[in-house]
Amino acid sequence: MKKYERLFKELSKQYSVEEIAGSMLIPEDLTEAERKEANEQLKMFRLKMMQEQTETDRIFSDLMRLKILMEDYIRDAPFSEQKSFGKHLEEYARILKLTKKRLAEDLAIHYTRLSRIINGHEEPNIELAYRLEKHSGGLISALEWWRLVVKKQEYTIKIDDETRVNEGAKVKNPMSFAG
Repeated sequence: MKKYERLFKELSKQYSVEEIAGSMLIPEDLTEAERKEANEQLKMFRLKMMQEQTETDRIFSDLMRLKILMEDYIRDAPFSEQKSFGKHLEEYARILKLTKKRLAEDLAIHYTRLSRIINGHEEPNIELAYRLEKHSGGLISALEWWRLVVKKQEYTIKIDDETRVNEGAKVKNPMSFAG
């Protein structure tokens, strides 16, 4: 028997199904004053939890937030320079409270290269994605970092008609299937 089923059976001995459900869910029939009070209590609880948070907890929480934002952007959003690899890397450094110089040292890359990547003047390589995975303790995988690069490349392929035409002009004997 599953853990929750046992718990439900135990609670059923003392409480009705409505009482059990009522204790697990916020009733929908709150007055406006009750709703405001509940929201205020939740706000106070969250503030208390944030104040009791250790620096490690804060970093973990912020990195999880960054990871989820990255995943959502990769999955659902169109490419945006404001959400590029470099911008995510900059946010990563901010969360860890690392200077660019210190992050470059940690990742064993030259400071100017890191700066160029952050500012979108240079593309990262796969090795940097592996290093970031290791640096984040595996919390943000190399694949997630790399998908940010791919998202930009996909966007470039979609909009760069000039390069497509120029490169196409260099091809000899292209296949033709038009009938």
